[in-house]
Amino acid sequence: MFYNLHRDAIIGYKKLSQADLGISSGNQTHIGLFENTLEFISSHHQLSTSQLIYNNDIIETETFLDYIQRPDGSFRSPKIRSSSINSQSTVRTIREISSQNQNTNWYLMWFGLENEDLIFLLIEENSLDFNYFLNLLDDLTRGYIQQSHPLFSQIIQFLNTKVNNLNFNYFQELELFAQTNERDIINKKSPKKYDIEKAQALFQKIGKEGEELVNEHLLRKKSIGEIKNFQWMNKNSESGLPFDFEIIHNNGHLIYSDAKSTSYKFEQKMIFSSQELRFINENKNYMVHRVFNLNNTPELATCENIANITNNFIDNYIKFKNNLKSDDIYINSMKISVPPTNNLLSFKKEVI
Repeated sequence: MFYNLHRDAIIGYKKLSQADLGISSGNQTHIGLFENTLEFISSHHQLSTSQLIYNNDIIETETFLDYIQRPDGSFRSPKIRSSSINSQSTVRTIREISSQNQNTNWYLMWFGLENEDLIFLLIEENSLDFNYFLNLLDDLTRGYIQQSHPLFSQIIQFLNTKVNNLNFNYFQELELFAQTNERDIINKKSPKKYDIEKAQALFQKIGKEGEELVNEHLLRKKSIGEIKNFQWMNKNSESGLPFDFEIIHNNGHLIYSDAKSTSYKFEQKMIFSSQELRFINENKNYMVHRVFNLNNTPELATCENIANITNNFIDNYIKFKNNLKSDDIYINSMKISVPPTNNLLSFKKEVI
């Protein structure tokens, strides 16, 4: 899973009072949390990026977090407060959702992720989430779940799965971001440094795994005589070449191949550098091994007409570079995203 619970986090939960929901006469501006549940947060007054989960929807919110200060200057239980700033605060969003049904009880569960995002799970009485947790804990009025709790692992698995499933589109965008560094790819939110670094590390891993699977595939084809030989260019270290494999067919014909791998579905966009596309344009004997679903059961599809996408691009790219060069501006490299479903391309399913 991309997201995991923070190693020092404790899961807190409580029934929200009328004051918490902002429907009492006291005009309370905050929702109180419990001592010890957010100890991994070092600052006693801070603005945190949060995710508010309600049913099967996830909303990015801003959490204004304060700790109640004792007379001796020390701090105790944290609270999240609303803000006069025109923003989507966690408290304001909770109150907006709960106001749609004031004739029921509402509950809140909270914890922190490894990237220090805060997660708030808003639970309506008699909902699927409510029944799941009530069945495990018997009472959701007030409490917290530490790592020593006998059901901690089961609850964490449930929460981690829920958080990761709801962030699925964001993770797909992060995989593309890891290859391009283009922030416009991210539609959901501005990624944290932690998310970027993890996405980059994961992409390096799946790139290597994809090449390993293509290597096994080619070894099998060689063993049954479908190809004469091949060479894995990055077997020992990254070669820096615009291809990953050289394949020799039985007729002696040389084919260059690049493994384009993804943890996700076949339709996830493939990223090419301008150098790769120039090489493909100059060497039509080039194919793509598309490895996908690496998070589950890996699959493979091959494309032998990838050069179809390069003709228009290279012509326009060279014109663009030359026009800028006249103003003493230079482009050294570009990243291009290509959907495998592009109608200029044809892929053939392979056994992997």
